Amino acid sequence: MNILESVFLSIVQGISEWLPISSSGHLVLFESWLQVEANLSFDVFLHIASLVVILFFFRKEIVEIVKLGLTKQGKDNPRKHWLWYIALSSVFTVAIALILYPKIDYCRTPGAVADWLLITTALVFSTRFVVSKKEITWWHAVALGLAQGFAVLPGLSRSGTVIAIALAMRIKKEQAFDYAFLVAIPAIFGSFILTVGDLSFSWVYLLAFVVTALVSYLALSLLKFVMQRNKFYLFFIYTLALSLIIKFLL
Repeated sequence: MNILESVFLSIVQGISEWLPISSSGHLVLFESWLQVEANLSFDVFLHIASLVVILFFFRKEIVEIVKLGLTKQGKDNPRKHWLWYIALSSVFTVAIALILYPKIDYCRTPGAVADWLLITTALVFSTRFVVSKKEITWWHAVALGLAQGFAVLPGLSRSGTVIAIALAMRIKKEQAFDYAFLVAIPAIFGSFILTVGDLSFSWVYLLAFVVTALVSYLALSLLKFVMQRNKFYLFFIYTLALSLIIKFLL
């Protein structure tokens, strides 16, 4: 993989990691079309960049949630138990991911990605019709953890799936947005820990890290803007079009 290819894939990762369009699906597609294969270290550097962006973007919320979860403060705060809810979600995410992981290779084809993009399309479009008014509870945390686990499948957007399921359960859109990304922190960090021993360094990887971080921060800011204006469902246009294009080209 040369520098231009790594920068291109970094931009793709940065845009698609947080928008509800499936970053893993896009990487499968572009790696297939460009006839390149990103190695483990490259992928890990991209995900570290994504993790850094979440930690920075939600730094105030993270401090608040940890403080609320570990102290007796804020008993009436709707986010009082979020620290433990995220831990609960993570248990179910890991359980589903471990079950699906052996089958991931069978899904890393353009055809499979197109099929899962259609599921993403349906989930994202369904948010057009919901009214959000509830606070997150422990059983919501279980459901969202399960949803995140299924999103290991390339083409099934993690953010799209978690946010759509949250909104379908009538969770307030602000809480749906924040929880969808905060619950990703343990998942991304866990995958990093599992692979850190196999990492190698290259200046190309460092460049990819910087590009991914900058682009993903902009993408996350865009998604928050879209959510605030109740236009999240419009992303279905892109995922539907991409899925149909893939099927047409196969």
